[in-house]
Amino acid sequence: TYPDGTVALDGEVIEADPPRRLVTTYRAKWAPEVADDPPSRVTYDIEPMGALTRLTVTHDGFDTENATYRQIGEGLPLVISGLKTLLETGKPLPVS
Repeated sequence: TYPDGTVALDGEVIEADPPRRLVTTYRAKWAPEVADDPPSRVTYDIEPMGALTRLTVTHDGFDTENATYRQIGEGLPLVISGLKTLLETGKPLPVS
């Protein structure tokens, strides 16, 4: 949600296998052009790699290249980069 309480996106847990896998629906609501798009699916797979951990994020379930699909293609890489930076350094990715 945004600070004013507006819902930016929502979803439901489809599958949870802690600490290995989480699958959720993803329904964008942050702008009028995405509000009517059907929900898609996001899968988070977490795998140990010795002292490291591999996180694979798969966002699929799109019937067409709708507005949500196009906007996620622009924003999701930044979100994942921010998560990686936070986990590696303990500090958020500086975004201007």
